Amino acid sequence: MKKTNFLYASLMMAACTFGVQSCTVDDNPAPDPTILTEVLTYDFEAAASSQDVYKKLNGNQSNGQAFPWWKDESNPDRDRNEWKGYAYDKAVDNILPEECHIWSNHNPIIGTIIKDGGITLTQNCGFVVDGLKDGSIVQIFYTASKEVEVDDTTSLKDVKFYGVNKDTDGDAAFGKDAKTTGEISPIWVVGQSTGQPYGDGSVNAFADLSAYEKLIVVATEGTPRIMLNRSKVEGQYNGEDETASALIEYPKCESSWAGKYFSVKDVDGGKEYTVDLAQIYKDFGYVHLHAIKGANWANCTVTSMSVVGKKKVTVPTDDKLIWAVGDGSSNNNGAPLITASVDGVDAVSGQTEIPSGAIIKVLNTALYKNNTTGHIVVNAMKGMTIKKVVITNFVEQMPY
Repeated sequence: MKKTNFLYASLMMAACTFGVQSCTVDDNPAPDPTILTEVLTYDFEAAASSQDVYKKLNGNQSNGQAFPWWKDESNPDRDRNEWKGYAYDKAVDNILPEECHIWSNHNPIIGTIIKDGGITLTQNCGFVVDGLKDGSIVQIFYTASKEVEVDDTTSLKDVKFYGVNKDTDGDAAFGKDAKTTGEISPIWVVGQSTGQPYGDGSVNAFADLSAYEKLIVVATEGTPRIMLNRSKVEGQYNGEDETASALIEYPKCESSWAGKYFSVKDVDGGKEYTVDLAQIYKDFGYVHLHAIKGANWANCTVTSMSVVGKKKVTVPTDDKLIWAVGDGSSNNNGAPLITASVDGVDAVSGQTEIPSGAIIKVLNTALYKNNTTGHIVVNAMKGMTIKKVVITNFVEQMPY
């Protein structure tokens, strides 16, 4: 039997009974209902790239915040704080809808829209999509990354070199509080036999290497004499007494108190000398490199001089959104667990991964506290960038 609408069938039966029409219900099936779709698209990546300047969204928010919020006690959805999305302005044609159905149930401000990126999450959070009905489909497009520290190698030639005040009593001319007289050019000789590859021959001026982890010098001839942290005028290295020493110097210190800062290993065609700048900084509170000469007044040939520091870079990860729903607590008004399938597989709370763009079919929803529309929750990790969210709601309408 074909699908028949009850009201339509009742009217047809009445017409048949009173002789208006001779028929049966099977002869006059009700027309199929029309399924209408409501599609809400939040393209945060496009919104970010369209903004030349991050807009200040209201008086309580900072520029660039993705989720401004404020409470309107007259609004039935006040518990989700009337999230508006990024840079909404009624006076212009915006890429985002006025009412934002994307928010966090952990913190009102969870991220910043970055240029050509999207919403980059600054903490782990419950990522919420509301405005849903039973049977809605949700797609969340995102990338996952994390910030890590990596070694960053820079030529010593690119580090600024400074002259210092040359007070006769040495007051404030050297040491941690050395007063500089401006940037100058150090001696720089690479690939040639020389008595001084780098720095200031008088061992007064310096490059401040306090922010670096290592100094690496490669030599193919002779031994480089590395001179750091002069603390007074004409201050000399004292291998027997650390407190009396006014200089740290290699190779003189190889077998004494400062030997822990230096190491050497064989490399193709020569030797690599490494200075532990981080340890020097830890012990003295500063690292000043004055000069690199040839040891014992002999020439040496240096092929490279570089410093290694740390920098933060963003790298991709395999992190995925995880299905996570209300559990009948007050957040769900005591409602049953929200159920869904992800790419056709039943979602299990806390276990089901949601790849970027996966089809999340919401089988049933629940209200979030006092809100008027259904919602779902997924767990999102710090460093994820939400690029786009698409919500498709279905509405059945009868053709009469």
